[in-house]
Formats: sequence, C-alpha cells, structure tokens
Amino acid sequence: MASLTATRHVVSPAGRSAPDIPGLAEYHADLVRPYGVSLDEELWATGPQVGFPTLVDRLLDADEESSTLDPDLIVVAYAFPDLHPFVTTASYLNHRFGDQAKSFAVSEQGLLAPFTALQIVSAYQRSGRSRRAVVAVLEQTTLPTHDPLVHDTGLIDTGVLLGLDADDGCHPRVLRAGAEGRNLGGLHSLLDDPAHGATLLVTSERTAPPTATRADIHRARSDTYCTGVWLELSDRLPQWRIQYDTIVLHDADPRSGARATAVIDLTGRRTSW
Repeated sequence: MASLTATRHVVSPAGRSAPDIPGLAEYHADLVRPYGVSLDEELWATGPQVGFPTLVDRLLDADEESSTLDPDLIVVAYAFPDLHPFVTTASYLNHRFGDQAKSFAVSEQGLLAPFTALQIVSAYQRSGRSRRAVVAVLEQTTLPTHDPLVHDTGLIDTGVLLGLDADDGCHPRVLRAGAEGRNLGGLHSLLDDPAHGATLLVTSERTAPPTATRADIHRARSDTYCTGVWLELSDRLPQWRIQYDTIVLHDADPRSGARATAVIDLTGRRTSW
C-alpha cells in the first residue's frame, strides 16, 4: 500500500520563447492534418511555451529535499501532449534523479491518467517491485491548434509531484485509486460511512456534487484539468491532515464522462476502506 510521503507543485511558471527547432512547425502540421485541422502558427507562437521538462525542473528545483525522494519507479501522467516530442519526460525525470529507476508515462486517458498512475504504483509496491515511487502530473497549454478545453476555459500550466513509499505506517495512505463506472453509488457509500471519520471530497467544478452527503466538499480551481484535484492536495495537505481523517479525490472527464476516485487515509492507520 502506497504512503504519500511528499508533495510538490508549480503553478503558471514564467513563459518562454518558442523553441527554435528545425522542422517543428512541419511536425505539428503533420500531426493535426489527419484530424482535418491546420496548424495555427499565431496560437502556437503566443503560447506560454512551458513544456514538461520545464515543469519538472521547477518541481525539483523548488525544494532542496527533492533529492531525498530517491525513487526506483517514476510515472509521468498527462492529458495534453508536450510542446514537442524530442524530450521523453519520464526519462528526463529519471535522469534528474540519477538514472536508477524504472520510468514510463500514462496518457490517452484524460484526467484519469493520474488515478491510473497511482493504481500502477500501488501494484508495483504490493508486489515488492518498488519501495519508493514518484508520480509527476503535468499540464501544459501551448498547443498547435485551438482546443476548447484549453483555450476557452483559461487553462494554465501546472505540475504536481507526489512521493509514494511502500507503507511505512505514519504518512497518509492511498487506500484506493482508479477509474470508476458512471454509477455514483460507491462514492455515496464511501462519503457517508461514519467509519471513515471526518471526510473531505475534493472534486472539480465540472462534477455535480453528491446530494445529502455528510462529507465536506472542496472544489479545485477552474483553470486546471488533469492536475486539478492533485494540485489542491499538494497545496493544502498539511491543513487537511489537521481537519480530516479521510480525503476522497473524485473527478469526471468532461470529454468522455469517465470518472475516477482516489481515497487517502490521512491518519496513516487504516489498511482498507
């Protein structure tokens, strides 16, 4: 069972100039052409140009204790593609940690990707194949074409880093993580079970709140997508550990309607929900 031992986050780092990479415009044009759209050069050029490696650097350089994470497993989770394909972010993050870990990415799932990443980490640690893992949830908004989810909602560049150790008995424990069906019965039961103590539901503004629940509800900021609930967790975890026994992270993807849930025991004592 994974224990949450560290969090880092970055919000709207300073923008940069567009990368001077030969053939990059042609690459993006070829990438979007099969979908019946063309490269929007002005939209691309005026984007923040904050790619995944930049977000990774900011996440690691912002805290001198990052080196103590020492992961043997690294999972990068994202919903939107990076600025360009010429840096493999999972490998770059692995390099920043000393090239000693297994590393890969989870994508093509929308905002479910971070929940799946946690599920993978838990499986690795239950089987004894990992002791210390890092999950990086990354979101960048410089795209070659107009995307309503990005450009019509004011999405910003954000990143979250989670340190996850095999169960140590004192840090918050991830009891459950993964995709859900559309039926909210399980979520209602979880939120309203007195055995879980004081419970907080963290969700997005896009997700309709459960009715008649005993849990408190906290909304993630509206200018985030796949990083939303994780950014709130990283930013507010010390405060929430004082106020609550259980945090339920729950979100629904606006495109697919798919839902995902993660349950975190803030007491560090429970082994199941």
